[in-house]
Amino acid sequence: MKIQPHSRLRGMMVGDEVYSYHYNLTAKVADIFPAAVCVRIGVLSTESPMELSHTPQLWRADEIENLSVCRYCGTRDGVRVVSEQGIPFRVCVQCLPPDAE
Repeated sequence: MKIQPHSRLRGMMVGDEVYSYHYNLTAKVADIFPAAVCVRIGVLSTESPMELSHTPQLWRADEIENLSVCRYCGTRDGVRVVSEQGIPFRVCVQCLPPDAE
């Protein structure tokens, strides 16, 4: 039996920026699995002395969106940020609406 990757993970690469709808966080992909991605999240300890550590987390494929590709066609070429507020909204030059320029 062959394990098939989740459809949202097709074309995803290590280093891509992903957004988790479950955690409302953005992180970079550290490793890719058939139905999840591993990301590293900065966690600040509350004990003295306070330390920032990078903790690995596993995010499910159906709860994330790849922010490194065009939101409409999935290409990596000519991708531009359309919305600076909130979640980075990236669209390629071909899918960019004429009024957004």
